[in-house]
Amino acid sequence: MTDSSGPAPASEPTITCAGRIRPHSQAHSRAGRLAAALAEAGFGRGDRIALMARNDIEFLEISLAIASAGANPVPINTRWKPAEVGHVLVDSGARLVIAHTEFVPVVEAAQAPQILEIDMPPELLDEANLSAELARPTGRHPLAQEWIDRRAEPLEYIEGAVADSMGLIYSSGTTGAPKGVQRERMTAEQLLAIAGGSAQRMGLTSGGRMLVAGPLYHTSPNAVTVLALRMGTNITIMPRFDAESFLRHIDRGRIQQAKVVPTMLSRLLSLPVEVRARYDTSSLTHLIHSAAPCPPAIKRAAIDWFGSVLWEFYGCTETGSITWISGSEWLDHPGSVGRPVDGAAVVIADERGDRQPTGSTGRVYVRGADYWPSFTYLNRTPDPECVPGMFWAGDLGHLDEDGYLYLTGRSSEVIISGGVNIYPAEIENALLGIDDIEDAAVLGIPDAGDLGEVVAAYLVPRPAAAISEQQIRTALRSQLANYKVPQQIRIVDELPRDDSGKIYKCQPAKKSALERNPHRHCPDASILTQTQLI
Repeated sequence: MTDSSGPAPASEPTITCAGRIRPHSQAHSRAGRLAAALAEAGFGRGDRIALMARNDIEFLEISLAIASAGANPVPINTRWKPAEVGHVLVDSGARLVIAHTEFVPVVEAAQAPQILEIDMPPELLDEANLSAELARPTGRHPLAQEWIDRRAEPLEYIEGAVADSMGLIYSSGTTGAPKGVQRERMTAEQLLAIAGGSAQRMGLTSGGRMLVAGPLYHTSPNAVTVLALRMGTNITIMPRFDAESFLRHIDRGRIQQAKVVPTMLSRLLSLPVEVRARYDTSSLTHLIHSAAPCPPAIKRAAIDWFGSVLWEFYGCTETGSITWISGSEWLDHPGSVGRPVDGAAVVIADERGDRQPTGSTGRVYVRGADYWPSFTYLNRTPDPECVPGMFWAGDLGHLDEDGYLYLTGRSSEVIISGGVNIYPAEIENALLGIDDIEDAAVLGIPDAGDLGEVVAAYLVPRPAAAISEQQIRTALRSQLANYKVPQQIRIVDELPRDDSGKIYKCQPAKKSALERNPHRHCPDASILTQTQLI
């Protein structure tokens, strides 16, 4: 497999993954040559090309190639099964799927119209702990490398291609099958405003050093990494997240920016103190988290460790980032996800659209930043707007007197027990304040009596920790009303979170999905998950 044979000149930024190093100039050249091959094969503006690949240098190159040809990249979650992949291919009308060898059987089973295979380097397989057999392509489809080698020169500049090539991102499927979020064509001014504003808030600079820990198929890591590439930032990509490896990368690479999710913070905090002490993280200027609410106990412990470099933002695929908050601000407003920035707005209203007073819980309606493009759902009729000009992603929360937003949970997750509304996030936060608990999920399960639902908790203990149901209930009763204390508690090895930190919660019929299989979401019940937050 073609790759850089040595380090780039000191002045040139690089992309590093699993020990492979590629200068930006080479990555751009390869992307341009693939774009030329795509154009030669008849792909261009208005076409959609799906990409199912692990975190690797090629993921970035192929994304750039599709955009350079003016087509829309459609990243696919690498955990999805053929039926889920098939839905996206049919719904998006993708004419081509570019996939790592590992995922070719899945894409074939999804009846992809045409497949271009990405061969997997041994270094990637080794770091991702995958079978060395995957280094051999299937032989059933052309290789992306062969298409790159077709052209000696990159594709010439296509006027307006980048403005037309916004990625088509599919939501997590909170209320059924995933929906494609299609953004309007952006002006050059919008593109510059998004790049400038986002780069400044994330601390990205030319020649800086950024670590990618999350999956590139997910909105936020993808957008941040592509932005870093355009900024000339040195990029290190982790094929998969591992807590100690994450710290090692920061120490050895003198990383300045990294993007994580709350689950990653919790796993970092599970490392023994002596392991954490081995690594110098003082080079960090921005350790940014999003994608799911961060329990206050985890957030406070992370601030104690990393300091004021810890930043958080709240938003979603549809509207971009809405609020931001620094570590020091959070200490003054514990539990908040920040205040709106760059012209974005938040309104708390009820189901009729009536605005709620400060401190009252209601639906969190949002509007994107001034420069953020409007969107529609592909092949979907827009929902009526309860609050004109605002979008509701399903979150519940309230605003304080200073305009800081606090998330209470998801409307689909509210437990109704004996006619009383119970918010799982409140109980999960209390559980994660117990030192021996690494992860927690709370949901309602049917009650055999007359309460309708009762509270159930699924817990992952920290390594080597011993926890008992009695210990947990005693700790909770000092913080919560008795009706909020879980009636059922299950200890599990792992919760069904995806790589971006979102947890799958299924509305149980007879048994909960977590009880049936703690490692996969259930196909035979309605999936209640976090919105695809960025």
